[in-house]
Formats: sequence, structure tokens, C-alpha cells
Amino acid sequence: MPAPIRTELTLPADQRLLRLVQEYVLALGEMAGLPPDQAQSLAQGVWQACNNCLDCEADEDDPADYTLVGELTPYALTLSVCDRGLPIDPTLEEAAPPPDPGAPAPACLRGQGLSLIHQCADEVRWLNHGPGGKELRFTKYRTGSCRLEPHPAAAAVPPHQAPALTPGQDCTIRLLRPEDAVRVAQLMYRVYGYSYSNEDFYYPERLEHDLATGRHVGVVAVAASGEIAGHVGVERPGLGPLAELGQLAVAPAYRGLGLKKRMGDRLQEEIRELGLSGLFGEAVTLHPISQEGSESRGLHVSAIKLLDWQARFKKMESLHPGLPQAGEAAGPQRETMVFYFKYLAPPKKAAICAPSRHREMLAKIYENLGAPLQFLEPSGPPGQGKLAVHYDQALRVGTIQVDLIGIDTLPEIYQARRDLCDLAGAAVVGLDLPLAQGATPYLCEAAEADGFFFSGVRPLFAADGDFLRLQYLNAPLVLERISLYSPFARELLDYILRDRERVRQIQ
Repeated sequence: MPAPIRTELTLPADQRLLRLVQEYVLALGEMAGLPPDQAQSLAQGVWQACNNCLDCEADEDDPADYTLVGELTPYALTLSVCDRGLPIDPTLEEAAPPPDPGAPAPACLRGQGLSLIHQCADEVRWLNHGPGGKELRFTKYRTGSCRLEPHPAAAAVPPHQAPALTPGQDCTIRLLRPEDAVRVAQLMYRVYGYSYSNEDFYYPERLEHDLATGRHVGVVAVAASGEIAGHVGVERPGLGPLAELGQLAVAPAYRGLGLKKRMGDRLQEEIRELGLSGLFGEAVTLHPISQEGSESRGLHVSAIKLLDWQARFKKMESLHPGLPQAGEAAGPQRETMVFYFKYLAPPKKAAICAPSRHREMLAKIYENLGAPLQFLEPSGPPGQGKLAVHYDQALRVGTIQVDLIGIDTLPEIYQARRDLCDLAGAAVVGLDLPLAQGATPYLCEAAEADGFFFSGVRPLFAADGDFLRLQYLNAPLVLERISLYSPFARELLDYILRDRERVRQIQ
């Protein structure tokens, strides 16, 4: 596997050098194997971001340099525009009509603003590094083919007709290896068709990369033929102390053999050896099956994220009776997710500063998690704040994460929410507020006046503890599509819907 490539290009604040930006991005796009139109679009978006940096510096006596950072891995091209001058302002210009393709590059790009930036990449994220400046990060996933050729050892086995087994015919349970990536892709196809939300599993190169970097840890059940009969794994975002549970699949012919429990037990052993502090997962509400699976592994409901996932029913093969099949729905549909969490060590007392109106429900959430709780008194913000904005273009989901509450935080939240909904077209925006900080009750009340409402808790996700999750909907909600497994999940949903109605009345 080729090693990741990282490059940097630092330029002075001079409009004449913007052409170098386009050439730099186009060269990396060519190395990444992007189609010419996608590489050109990415170059235009990065050009616009750099031009915004220069516009921000126009009134400065001593304009600062800015840096382009490009990182090429087997599965993605990431480009960051970094500067230590005035913050990147995503609202410098309103959305404009598409540029005239016959105009020179700089001329045809002027006036495109945030809409152009969001159209050019799969993910766009703003990061505030405080004294270190600002960063606008573009992520473009590399194109590739899903190699689903049969493994030589299982060449005689048709993709959907594996030989029937009995409990006496055993499978070997072991850790996932890079050379298993193609056969895991075959397994996901057998179980989910092409409907599985994490598309990395259909690109063996991406899975190999995640295994090599430690971002993915998986366990597989291997049949005597060499076929991968089952898989369960976790993702480690940023290689931090938390892991996301997911990627559970057992091929139809191997069900009823206890593979799910055996793989889960082996995975739990590996997780303990890694010394992780928490395990989380998100279960769909199309059906209660995945929710039941999460609760059987000891995870507990702590939040419900309305319309947070965009389901694509490309091919379900009637594997889950009662679910929408291809042809039943026109295009992707927005679905609600249940957020689950489990402490991997006895939790310390959670000291949180929460709005008084939500304290009763928060107490129930922490009781459901098995965590002791202490409420703190609110206090004002001490100085400048720090937040990050993330937008997933494919899912049309935005997230505003407040890491440090400051006197400037509220207007930044208002601006980010408007940009995400009105310019980027986000269907839903999540807002994470740090429960350990004294200003959270005030910030929560102000955000609710802008349309955000209660969604739950994300334990251990904040640098100083837990996040209170609020949510803003910019798409219609169909309650009939939400199916919940546990009584507590239903109680939490009722509370969320009542709070949403309360917020709508005060706007």
C-alpha cells in the first residue's frame, strides 16, 4: 500500500499568485485519480477559499501569508487552507449563479462564495485554532471500483447461495486482516446489497488503509472454505479513547450458529486491551433490529438524532422483511437514528451545568447510562470561544461543535446555522454544547430561540466531559417512519418532540 503523501504550499497575500493555487490542487487531483471535472471543481473551490482569505486581509497594513496543506491517502484527498489573519468568513458573498465557463478562471469564480466551496468536495469543515488561526478543510474521496471477485478458496460458492451449515460445522473467529478486505466487501454486498451507509466497506483499499492506521478494528468469522461468514468491528475517530460500534454482518447461510455473540466477545477482548473509555453506536429507526442488537451488547440510549441519516435503498433483497425495497421510494429518504453509549470502565460522577428545564430528562439519561450525576450552577463565559463547523455534503448534515464557550460564540452559532441551512442546503444541523462549562445554560436558551431543540447527550465526546446535543431541522419529519425498540427510547422521543414544539412556539 503506498504511503500517504503530505505537501505544503505557503504563499504571500498576493492575488497574482492565486493561479499557483489552482495548479497545485489540479496536480494533487491528478495524482488522486479524480475525474477532470471533479479536479477542476475542487481547484475552483479551493481558489475561492484562498481568495476569501485575501479579501479578509484587504484592509490590513501587514497582510499575513496563508498555507495550503494537501494530504493524499489511499482513500481520500484532503486540502486545508490555513491562515493566521482575519478569520475566514463564509458569508462574504451571497450565493451566485453558476460561473460563465468561457470566462477566465479568476473572473468566472468571483462571487461564488460558500455555495461554490460546498459544491466542490464531499466534506467541508471550518476549524478554529484560536491563536493558531483558522482552517478550512476540504475532503474529496477517491474514486475506485468495488472489487467483488470471488476469493479463490470460495470460487465455487455463488454470492448469495453459500452452503448450508449445521451447528457442528464451525467457523474460526479471529481479528480482521488487511488481506480480508475484498471478502468483507463481498460479505457486505450479500447482506446489505449496496445500501450500507459506510461506503468504505465497498472499497477494499479504504478498509485496508483504516486497518493499517488503527482507525478500524474488526473481528471476522471465517468458514472452512475461506469465505468470510461474518464481521463485526469498531471505528476509532481520531484514534481517540472512544470507539464506534458498527459493521455487524452475518451472511444468510451462516445465521443461527451463534457467530454474532462469538465475534462480539472477541471484539470486547480487543477493545479492553486497547484501553478505550467508551463505546458508542447509532442504530436506524427503520426497524428495531439494530437497536435490539446495540442493547444486547450493553449499550444504552442517550440521544435521538432526527433525520440524521439519508437512506439509499439501492438493493435490500428482502433481507429485512417490511423494510422499503427498491422502487418503493423515489430516491434517498431521511431517517432518524438512535444514539447509544456504553462506559468501558466505571464512570466518574458527571458534573454538568445544564438548563433547568432539561435537568429532569438529563437525570434520566444518566441513570439509564448508569452514571452518577451532579448539577453545577451556571456562570458567564470568560473570554473568546472556540468552535468547529462540519458539513457532510452527501448526507446534507451539518454539525456545530462548541469546544470553548466565549463572548463571541452565540453570533458564530447563529451565522453557522444560517450558512449551513440557507447556503449549503443542510437538512439538519446538530449543535454540541459542553456540559462541563458554566455558560452552557445561557447558550442553550439563546440557541433554542433560533430554533434548536433538545436531542440528548453524547458522553465523553467533549475535551472536558460530555456534550449536550441540540438539533435544528430544515426538512419535514415523518413520525410514522420511526420505530423504536426500548421504552426509554420512546420516552426520550416524546420529550424531544414536545421540546421541538415548545421551541417552535417561542420563535
